[in-house]
Amino acid sequence: MIDNKYLNSSSEELNQVTGTISDIERYAINDGFGLRTTVFLKGCPLRCKWCSNPETQKFHQEMVFFQDKCIGCGACVRLCEYGALDNGLIADRSICDSCNKREKAFKCIEKCYPKCRKIVGDKMTVKEVVDIVKRDMPFYELSGGGVTLSGGEPMSQPEYAYALLKSFCENWIDTAIETCGAGEKHDYELVAPYLKFVFMDLKSCDSSRHLEWTGSDNSRIKENIILMDTLAARYGYDLIIRTPVIPGFNDSEEEIGNIARFVSENLKNYKGMELLPYHKLGRGKYTSLGREYQLADAAVPSDARMLELNKILNEYNIHIYKF
Repeated sequence: MIDNKYLNSSSEELNQVTGTISDIERYAINDGFGLRTTVFLKGCPLRCKWCSNPETQKFHQEMVFFQDKCIGCGACVRLCEYGALDNGLIADRSICDSCNKREKAFKCIEKCYPKCRKIVGDKMTVKEVVDIVKRDMPFYELSGGGVTLSGGEPMSQPEYAYALLKSFCENWIDTAIETCGAGEKHDYELVAPYLKFVFMDLKSCDSSRHLEWTGSDNSRIKENIILMDTLAARYGYDLIIRTPVIPGFNDSEEEIGNIARFVSENLKNYKGMELLPYHKLGRGKYTSLGREYQLADAAVPSDARMLELNKILNEYNIHIYKF
């Protein structure tokens, strides 16, 4: 939860707030209107089976290994002091996952010349992020774009998200946030004045299915969606509800209908919805993290199937977005 001391901090003090970033993607076109810079914050309370950014789930720095780039030089084996590497190809992930806490962390990458081992997670101040985002100001102005906070879950680093959004606004940068809705109510209320667009996920209205597929029920998420809909009338940002369409989880007419019904009956100020078709673009990331991808056999929904599901939104007079 955001500490009240941040609310009284000067711009100079907020510029020095530090958080953990997994990536900054410039020239993004799928995370809001116009040309955008997407800032991916590390850490998420959910564990969605289909997550395409598994490197953003944990809050700490992690080592990723791209085996196809490894030349077998053995430099990493010689540098690791903790017994995680028997050879260049096999690592004990239980040791690697705690390396971020060590005084000599991730020594294995220092002489990895083919760059097959990398660290995900950079500690950056707000000022460092803002300076990167400001490089593309002319593109934002021409395209109606700006910056989008994503993740992971940006509200899992609430003070950092607050400081970033406030600093962006002070620099006249259009702001958006992509959130799973699992943050603290208090934190959403504090960041709301600094938002122009809000993208909130509603993955399922069935709490038990939501728990099974994401590791958390959806009670807080639904409450926060209703809250952000209310705050949209006060602060004037555009709220768009997003639903990833996942085979075997929520890709039935009944599931999409339940979501559309919830939105139609409970929200008054939102702008519309976007159905996001499942994709497999994140599969390789699981291998690099030494993890198993649980939906390896899932099929990508066809364009025809997505059209059928979008028709359900039409039945509820919900405006459909596609970014």
